[in-house]
Amino acid sequence: MITNGEIIGLLVGRVADIPAADLVKECGDLGMQQAPYQDVGLTSNLPPFEAGFHFRFNPDGKEEVLFEILEKDGLVLQAGYQLALPASLFFSKTKKRHLQLKEILETHYGVGQPMHVGGIDIINYGNDTTIAYISRAQVAGTDAITVRVGNRRFWD
Repeated sequence: MITNGEIIGLLVGRVADIPAADLVKECGDLGMQQAPYQDVGLTSNLPPFEAGFHFRFNPDGKEEVLFEILEKDGLVLQAGYQLALPASLFFSKTKKRHLQLKEILETHYGVGQPMHVGGIDIINYGNDTTIAYISRAQVAGTDAITVRVGNRRFWD
């Protein structure tokens, strides 16, 4: 079973260091199931990229998530995952999961910079080689949590 901590460690530790094809292979080796890549319209604010890859898996044996890798110049432009939880009036399950992922990110990056944009809570992180964020929002009747880590060389 893959844990959220292992996935975030993989993202933070590998996104800037290995070719995209190697990360795709590592995902398969970890037991993630590759799915056809579909651009869901959230890439308009990204640098241009050549290829995308999707995987599905269950971190910590819980909710199924969609893992994404975007490739640029043979390297990882950005990778991350999104989980969708049934919407709840009090966000309790979502809050708990968001806090867990935030704490994992903070072990790698330290304290992040929070912001709120159009109903989305975002915390930004970064170091010398990667930039990252975690966001929480309600989308189409579900509570969505997204974690993304980008290769800093494409963002500076």
